[in-house]
Formats: sequence, structure tokens, C-alpha cells
Amino acid sequence: MSKIFEYTLPYSFAREYMLFCFRRFYGEFIINGKENLPSDDSPIIFAPNHLNALMDALAVSSFMPPRKAVIYLARADFFAQKTIAKIMHFAKIMPAFRMRDGFENLEKNQRSFFECIQVMRFGHAVCIMPEGGQGEERKIRPLLKGIFRIAFEAQHEFGDEKKVKIIPIGIDLGDLNKCGKHIIINIGKPIEVSEYMEIFNENQPVAVNEIRDELKSRLSDLTLDMATSENYEDFETIAEIMAYEYEEGDKNENPTYEKFKLKQMAVKKLVEIENSNPELMAELVRLSDLYKTKLKKLRFKSNVFSRLKSDETSSARFFSLLLTFPVFLFGFITNALPTFVPVWVRKILSNGYSGFNSSIQFGLGLIFFPFFYIVQAILFDTLISPNWGITLFFVLMQFFTRPFALKWYSNFRKYLHKLHFNGLLVAKIEQSTLLYKLISVRNRIVYLLNTYH
Repeated sequence: MSKIFEYTLPYSFAREYMLFCFRRFYGEFIINGKENLPSDDSPIIFAPNHLNALMDALAVSSFMPPRKAVIYLARADFFAQKTIAKIMHFAKIMPAFRMRDGFENLEKNQRSFFECIQVMRFGHAVCIMPEGGQGEERKIRPLLKGIFRIAFEAQHEFGDEKKVKIIPIGIDLGDLNKCGKHIIINIGKPIEVSEYMEIFNENQPVAVNEIRDELKSRLSDLTLDMATSENYEDFETIAEIMAYEYEEGDKNENPTYEKFKLKQMAVKKLVEIENSNPELMAELVRLSDLYKTKLKKLRFKSNVFSRLKSDETSSARFFSLLLTFPVFLFGFITNALPTFVPVWVRKILSNGYSGFNSSIQFGLGLIFFPFFYIVQAILFDTLISPNWGITLFFVLMQFFTRPFALKWYSNFRKYLHKLHFNGLLVAKIEQSTLLYKLISVRNRIVYLLNTYH
């Protein structure tokens, strides 16, 4: 069997195809911190937070140079069948054994650890999800020791020759299930493992705890770390409210990323309030529950309070939606089957964890999109098209109108909600009372958070 980090032609083709589709799966693809990637051949261990199965792994591969492989570690039980094991090897995934796999199997990790060191020796990277498993809640879960064992063993092996770097990666997803939302990939500054070697040589558990605390702190700064066990849903609601306090400013600013940063600031305040001011936390929880109840009755989402000009109702916006409706309609009709069939199949195969949903839909889409595009092109050429040039144009339009259709539909929904919102603002008192109560509750939440120090 070939070395796991070797680039074969089939792997290169599969990688480029998957990453091409991966970038199109999201409506916005934002990467920050590329300057933190080493420019030399330093041994690298990527350490991303883990929400979304396959998509988290692809997020790491998406910013790597084409000829630099990323080798992943995954649960050993995935490798039980020989066929699956071969597929995993092709995808550059190695097994990692845990205590639940049996104490006798832990020795097999030494082989995986040795291969990780070899991967880094040849200038490639290793990616380990330090949280071990994944969870639906946007928080950093306890970090396991495996990543640090590999890092220290690698640094010991390389000595003064090379410095091993652990690079924290923060991944934020607009939605765990739906396509067309955003993905934000924050690449953090590397942690130099060599700086902990002196402590490691004296007291290994102390060194592991120190570097683990440092990695967790950096991951928290790169993600939306809702570190609460009691008020998670209220943290989500309040963070969403604060995200729409963003006002359109410098054209160089990305609104989606600015909203993410506002959410981060809100969550950090909420964590502090929960730990130090239980009375204020109780009041915020009460207001959050009230806000959610009224928002649900009005059938609104928090984005109806967006201050961005693009969300305002205007005649120009109406005519823009009207004039581009034919393009949306074409994109919707030609992309309905490849978009919705994977969703239907995923629901049939429901596994109970939403973090797998978009991974399953994405995997099915890799097959269904080219299949349906080809079938639809053949039918168009047979039944409608007078020549091959028009058929080729049809094929290209299928592809290019899909993201436009998703964006058009999103803008149309926002337009209707904002229209309804503005209508209630000037409606009779009995019709608008609920909305003004909602606004009052929202303003109270914003005030309490903004004035807390």
C-alpha cells in the first residue's frame, strides 16, 4: 500500500472536485488569518473545533496548497471493514483508538503516531479534532490528550531540527444543515510546542495541561464559544439580537464577519455575567424567553431588525427582484432535483445528529448534481434545442444560476418580512401592539448588555 501522504492522480482529481463543490455549497466563503500559516517546512498539526463531520475536515483542506497533503485522524471503528479502511486510506485518514475501543487496542495508536511524524517529516500536515467527538452546540468541549501526545512525541523526534506548530482553526457555520449559508474559517497563530518541552521533560502532565489550556483559549477566541450548560438557547437568542446591531460602514468590511464578531463579544459578556452576576443573568433569560415568544407569534426572525441598507424596502429593490425573477425561476427549476433529492434521502437516512446532515447532503450532491445536469441537458437537447450551441448554453446556465437562485430567494423572504414589519409599524394600535412590545423587549436586552462592564 502506498504511503498515505503520497499524491496520486485519482486522489488529486477527487480532492479538486470535492473542494470545488465544497466552496459552492456555501453562500459566503470567508477565510481569515492565512498569514499565520508557516511559510517554511515546519511540522504542522491543525486543531479545528468540530461541529460538522466531513465539512470541518474539508474546511482545513480548502486553504492548503494543492500539493501539500493534510492527513486526518478519525475514530478507529470506522476502519472495521477492509473496503471502508481502503477508502479511508485513499481519503488520507488514519485510525485513532480510544479507551472505549479497548485498552489492548491503545498500543495500535503508536503506529498511527509514528505515521503522523513521518507525514510531518515529509513536509505535509496532520489534522486532529482535539475535542474528539462533535456536538451541535457552538462551544469548545473538553480537549483530549491525543493531539498533545503526538505533538510532544514529534517535537522530541525532531529535536532542534524542526519546530512543531499546533495551529488552532475556528470554524463558524451559518447553518449546520442548509446549503447557501456562510462558512467562516479563522486560522489562529501557531502554538510553538518547543516552548513547552522543558516543562514536558520535567513533568509531562503539567506540560500537557498548560498547552491544552492555551489551545482551548485560542479556539475560544476563534469561534463562537457559548460556554454555558444552563442557558445555551438564551445565549443563542441574545447573540443573534446583538449581531443585527451592526451598521453598514466601511465598504471593505464584510457584514457577515462583522456580525460574527458582534456575536462573539455578546457571548463573552454573557459568560461573564452568568459567572459573576446571577441576578442580571436571570433577567436576561426572562427577557430572552419573552422575546422568543413574541418573535414566534409574529413569525419573524431576528434579521428583520437588520440595519443594513440592503434589507430596506424600496421601489428599487422591488423592481430588482421583479426583473431578475426569470433568472431565479430558471435556476430553481433546473436545480430543484439535485438540490432537494439529497435532502429527502438524508431525511430517510436520518441519524439523529444534525452535524452529519450537511455532510450527507454534500456527499450525495457530489453524485446527484452532475447526474441531473447531464440528464436534463440530454432531455433539453432532444426535446427543445435546435443546435448544440444552445444546449451548451443551457448546461452552463444550470450551473451558474443555482447560487443566484438561492440568493434571490433569501432576498425575497427578507423583503417580505421587512415589508410586513414596516406595515405593522404604521398599523392600527391593536395590530401593532405586539410588535412594539417585541421592540421594547429587544431594546431592553441590547441596553443591558451594552451598559454592562
